[in-house]
Amino acid sequence: CCDVKDTKLAYQLNRALEKGDNWKFLDVDRLNGYWSKFFSLLCMMEQIEVVLKWYKEMSSSLFYPTPKNILDLLQALDAANQLEVIPSVW
Repeated sequence: CCDVKDTKLAYQLNRALEKGDNWKFLDVDRLNGYWSKFFSLLCMMEQIEVVLKWYKEMSSSLFYPTPKNILDLLQALDAANQLEVIPSVW
């Protein structure tokens, strides 16, 4: 999904992962890696409102953002001219 920048496929994969206990097939490190890549793709391809919605839902409950995720979020905020939002996501 990330290599081809396909958010539709990423959302389908995410729905499959959330179905039942499918998430248990991934250990903690791989699950965190999955969420990290999913979030980076969202930062790159989605509107900032969607990115912020996912960030608030995912951050610290599903994954711990990596420095790269924070940089991706800051770049998305900058591209959307929404730098005033930084204090609320920090």
